[in-house]
Amino acid sequence: MNGDISTLVAARPGRVRDGLQALLAAIPQIEMIGQADDGASALKSVVEHRPALVLLDTNLPGNEAWVVLRQIKAQWPQARCLIMSDSGQQRRAAKAAGADGMLLKGFLAAELVATIKELKLLPQ
Repeated sequence: MNGDISTLVAARPGRVRDGLQALLAAIPQIEMIGQADDGASALKSVVEHRPALVLLDTNLPGNEAWVVLRQIKAQWPQARCLIMSDSGQQRRAAKAAGADGMLLKGFLAAELVATIKELKLLPQ
């Protein structure tokens, strides 16, 4: 893969987002292009920056993650969307909404890297 992987994180401010950004910062190929607190700002950032990777927390305000995921995949199918879920039920909903990958919260750094590799964004 040539160049950096432009990445957007859509999650409420707090430990989940801070921890995720720290993990992503440790991956040299990742270029953080922004963060979004809610669905509207996530969609605005996707339109503006066209990231290769969007990480969506299922706990966005108003259960917006599913709406955002469907809109991203409908308008920019080349963007890879990785959902961070709290449960198996959310994982099933994410798959039905078009998620390219899913991680159960509490995942290890190695699982994040392996999932990004499965999305063919990092070399195997």
